[in-house]
Amino acid sequence: MRDMRSEQTSYNVTEAKSEVLSGIKAYMAKDKRGKYYYDVVNKLPFYLEGPPGIGKTEIVKQIAEELGIGFVSFSITHHTRNSMIGLPVIENLDNGSKYTEYTMSEIIAAVMREKKKGAKEGILLLDEFNCASETIMPVMLAFLQTRNIGLYRLPDEWAIVLCGNPSEFNDSAKRFSAAITDRVRRLDIVPDADCFLSYAKEMDYHPLVLKYLELFPENLYHVKNDRKNCETVTARGWENLSHTIKAYEECGVDLTLKTIMQFIKSYTIASDFWTYYWLNKNSFSEEQMQQVINGKYTEELVESFREGNTEFINSAVEIIEKGLTATMAYETSGTMSKKISNVFGFLDRIGAGANGREKFFFYITETDGLLDAVRKSGNADYLAEARKIYGMTA
Repeated sequence: MRDMRSEQTSYNVTEAKSEVLSGIKAYMAKDKRGKYYYDVVNKLPFYLEGPPGIGKTEIVKQIAEELGIGFVSFSITHHTRNSMIGLPVIENLDNGSKYTEYTMSEIIAAVMREKKKGAKEGILLLDEFNCASETIMPVMLAFLQTRNIGLYRLPDEWAIVLCGNPSEFNDSAKRFSAAITDRVRRLDIVPDADCFLSYAKEMDYHPLVLKYLELFPENLYHVKNDRKNCETVTARGWENLSHTIKAYEECGVDLTLKTIMQFIKSYTIASDFWTYYWLNKNSFSEEQMQQVINGKYTEELVESFREGNTEFINSAVEIIEKGLTATMAYETSGTMSKKISNVFGFLDRIGAGANGREKFFFYITETDGLLDAVRKSGNADYLAEARKIYGMTA
């Protein structure tokens, strides 16, 4: 049977913002007597679930700003039970007996401070809600039912928005019980490259980040979480990378593949973007690639590579290998051997050293057609080096 829930509750971030904005407006609407149309018990919290960095918190903050109401945000995972419900205080009864009360919760206290500043209405956002610890969740369930945390109540004029990440992005994410599901308005937010690019253009992202994601929208989001490794690529990562590239270029700092991987946590996607960035920044065109393969490159091209770092050279080797592979179908083994020789000559000219040659041999051994060309060439130097590096047999 087809699962209809995801189709019915899935929104891109723009659609989600519109839906929540409409809901909050309705919650804040009053009749001619100044009474809210919605009774407080019917002001169900919104629950937004979507990948990290997709913009859940940001759209709720924007809604509060657009409506001119207060905004308070907390991450549930940063709270202990005491900070959530308040600290215990021993009180005395008239008869001399003692009992325990609790101070005001940090969450309610933050809202009260906003009210004191003049924000009678507002939005309380509780992030990472589905990752709350077992000790906190009963408190949160009671809060959704009564709007109370201990003896203190969230003002009726304030709406509640909850956010969470799907389990594939967070191992501690929990599946909601029926009791919680019944008390929230759930929206599943899914990645949408067009939606993100529209936002990114408004925010003036680095042009090469924009162009890359326009060409490869499937690389906007990627998650792989298993026992061997964890790969995470999100909109937040691209945003932070964009800021970093701008700052590095302004300061004259070299951008490296390792730097990119601090934000784009997938080697495959990070190296692919690095190659794209390098090509555009260094104007290594298809024509220049063919010049290298055919041994007809200019001295200016050699100099531009000499100024580059290891990542520049590694990216160039990868691009050149792709160019060689593309010619295999219609070239003889002798011609391919000559082209490979031209590449080695180029690597020597630009000072690629052992690392560049080793990387190129790696690509050769991974590509059957190139490997055959080296074997059939009879070039003793290439064969000896291949045997030394990879144990390649003739």
